[in-house]
Formats: sequence, C-alpha cells, structure tokens
Amino acid sequence: MDVYEQMADFYDLVYSDKYDLQFYLNEAKKANGPVLEVACGTGRIYLELLGQGLPITGVDLSQKMLGQLVKKAKNLALKPDVFRGDMRSFSIGKKFKLIFLPYRSFLHMLNDDERMLALANFRNHLMDGGKLILHTYNPSKFELELTKGMHHLETEQLKAPDGSRYSLDWYLDYDDKAKIARYRIELRLENGEKYSYEMQLSYVGQKKMKKMFKECGFKEIKEYCGFDYGLVDANCKELIWVATK
Repeated sequence: MDVYEQMADFYDLVYSDKYDLQFYLNEAKKANGPVLEVACGTGRIYLELLGQGLPITGVDLSQKMLGQLVKKAKNLALKPDVFRGDMRSFSIGKKFKLIFLPYRSFLHMLNDDERMLALANFRNHLMDGGKLILHTYNPSKFELELTKGMHHLETEQLKAPDGSRYSLDWYLDYDDKAKIARYRIELRLENGEKYSYEMQLSYVGQKKMKKMFKECGFKEIKEYCGFDYGLVDANCKELIWVATK
C-alpha cells in the first residue's frame, strides 16, 4: 500500500496505542511454536513479542515500514526475522502454529477475490491444527451514513515520545455501493508541519467472513467481541476471528 510508504516516518504517531498487545502476546505464547505476523508494519506488536523471546516472523508490503522496524529492533538489540511480501501471495519455506493480522489489516483487501487469495495463502502457511487470527471492524450506522464526501470524525490531541504535542484529524467517506470506506488522516506537528494520508478499507459482514473461512477449508471458526474474548452483539465494533486449519 503506497500510503504506508508515505506514512512510515510518522506511523508510530498515528497508531501508537497497544490495547491489543496482551491479547496477541497471550495467543503467541499459547501457540507453543512459530508465529507469523502479517502486516507487521513498524513493529508495534512484533517487537514486543520478539522481545519476549517468542519465535516470530513478520511480513509487510511496505519496505519503508519494515525499515523502521529494523531500525527500532537495532536500538533494542533485537534481531528481527522480517521480509517484504503481499498477504495474497507471499511464500515462505516454513509453516506456523499461529498467523495473525492486527489492526484491521485484512480490510485492505477490497473485494472477495483478494480476500480469498489471502485466506488461502494464510492456510497454506499454517501447520495442521494451527490458528489464524483476524481483526475486522463492524461500523456503526452513523459511520455508514457518512457518504458523498469526507466527513470529520474526530480530533485527537496527543503527546509524542519526545514530549512534543501533535494532533490527528480523522475523516471518513463511505461508498455504500462499493462497500468501501475512504479514510483521511491529517497530522499536525507542534513545529507547524502538516501531513495528510488517505487509505481505503472494505468492511466485511460477519456472514460473509464465516462463509469465506469455510470455503477456504478452515474449521472451528470462532468470533469474539474485542480483545477479552467477549460475546458478539449488535453493538460490537472490534471483531476478532479465530479459525483453525
């Protein structure tokens, strides 16, 4: 995704929270074997798991994002095992007990053909009995009504690790016909510099996700609300899928 090449230098300011870290750490430990993080980016989750001594490999489409990860790993005296690849087609000469995609990364697949290619590729890289974990999103009625142009969602006032202040403005334009959400992120640094990034995500309904998992040969397809294994209801926004090969 070109947007992540553009965003790499400031990605850690835009996506800085780690509310999901403990969930992936627990799952990686339970896997008791090699782990693969797809869309590992600058290492928000990856480096934490690697620092715990877990056998984790990472793949990401953006070379610049991986460059940031490697730079941070060096500062932490860690040796990452990461490579550039597309989730639909990467090929590694080994299989994993656990594959996970954090932060709704799977939603960058914009149509069913892309989704099926990615799911099939994940399954091919799993050991028998291995698990795939995907994080998807269930938009609110309000978000689905933000059509025909960019609508402001929220402003965040934040503090960088160096103590400087910055802000993020989030915008959304939802195309109901194509079922694609276009997001714009506007970053304003304390020194006055401004940056703008746009990306597209495609929301996937729960019935469709279950159907695709089954068609790709996954078993024991489980669905949770959030990262504490909660029960899914109509108000759940963060959906966690766990499927077994």
